[in-house]
Amino acid sequence: MKDSNHDASVEELRNKLDALYEQGVFIEDSEKRLNKLEVLEQEVLKIENDSKIQNILKLFKALSNKNRLLILWLIMNGIRCACEIEHILGLSQSTVSHHINELIEVGVIQIIKSGKWSLISSEINVFSENFFMELMNKI
Repeated sequence: MKDSNHDASVEELRNKLDALYEQGVFIEDSEKRLNKLEVLEQEVLKIENDSKIQNILKLFKALSNKNRLLILWLIMNGIRCACEIEHILGLSQSTVSHHINELIEVGVIQIIKSGKWSLISSEINVFSENFFMELMNKI
């Protein structure tokens, strides 16, 4: 059930959409746009409450760190041991370990045990390696 605040908000939006329509910015009148927005509003409510969005947020949070992006880029250029990452990025073992654990938690990399060594590889099924590499190459 929608309250009076929502009704007032819709009316305010209708006035703005009417103005945009009159200025030729939109080719659809406000009623058509409002009908489409109502459908989108219902979809947003479904998406907001879906656990998948929480996983996406965790992924973006993990990737919002420069060192984690660089680590992921290194790993997508081949399987790495933590010592290589430490050397190339000039980071301590504990810092690299922390970043690796963050990336493992969101599922973008995985650990491969080889005797006493732990190697790190990308977990490509989370997102496209090609997309990530193209993005990094365009920077």
